Amino acid sequence: MRTLLHVAGALLAMAIVTALAIKGYGYAWTGFSGYMPTNKDAVREKTLWDWLDLLIIPAVLAVVAFLLDGSRKRSEQAVESDRQRQQTLDCYFDYISELLLSGHLLNTTNSNYARELVRTRTLTALRLLDGKRKAQVLQFLFEARLIDPNPVVNLNGADFRFALLDEATLSGAELRGVYFNGASIRFATLADADLRGSDFSDASFSSSDLTGARFSQAKLNGADLRGATLHKTDLSDADLTKIKISHEQRARNKQSYQ
Repeated sequence: MRTLLHVAGALLAMAIVTALAIKGYGYAWTGFSGYMPTNKDAVREKTLWDWLDLLIIPAVLAVVAFLLDGSRKRSEQAVESDRQRQQTLDCYFDYISELLLSGHLLNTTNSNYARELVRTRTLTALRLLDGKRKAQVLQFLFEARLIDPNPVVNLNGADFRFALLDEATLSGAELRGVYFNGASIRFATLADADLRGSDFSDASFSSSDLTGARFSQAKLNGADLRGATLHKTDLSDADLTKIKISHEQRARNKQSYQ
C-alpha cells in the first residue's frame, strides 16, 4: 500500500509538471517557451521553470533519500526477524536434544514432567517460527520418534499454519487436533498418519501419499487433494467443503464424499 501511494504521488507530480510545461509554452515568463534576450547585457529574471528547478531537485532528492532509508530499515528488520527465528529454532533443537540424550523423555521417573515441558516449549516455539522452520520442527520430532502412535510429545493445538512440508515424510505420525491451515504438503508421505480432528483448511496435498491416513472429523474445506493417493484414506465426518479433487479421484473414492 505504501509503495502504491509513493508511485501515485510521483505520477501526480509528473502530471502537474507536464501540464505546466504545456500551458507554459504560451507565456514567456514561465521559461518553457525559451528565452530570447533583447539586450545582451540584460539580466534575465527568474522564470517559473527556474523556481521549479530550484525546488524540485531538492524535493526529489529528499524523497529518494526517505525511500532508500525506509527500504534499508525494512531490510534490516527482515534480517533481524529471520535471525531471531533461527535463534529460536536452534535453542529449541538444543533443548530437546539434551533431554533426549539425557534420557529424561523416556523411561525415567520424571518423564511425564519432561514431556509436558517439551510440549510447552514446542507450542511456544511454533508461534514464533515461519513456515520453513515449522516444517523443520515437525520433521525433527518425527525422526526422533516423538510423534509415533501414543506420542511422547502431544501436539494437540500446535500451530503449523502455513508450514512448508513439501516432500516431508510423516508416515504413521500422530498429529491429532493440529492446525495446518494453508500449509503446503505437496509430494509428502503421510501414509497411515493419524490426522483426526486436525484443521487442514486451504492446505495443499497435491501428489501426496495419503494411503490409510485418518482424517476423521478433520477440516479439509478448500484443501487441494488433486493427484493425492487416497487409497483406504478415512475421510468420515470430515469437512470436505470446496475441496479440490479430480473426477477420477472422486469416482474411485465415491463413498468417502457422500
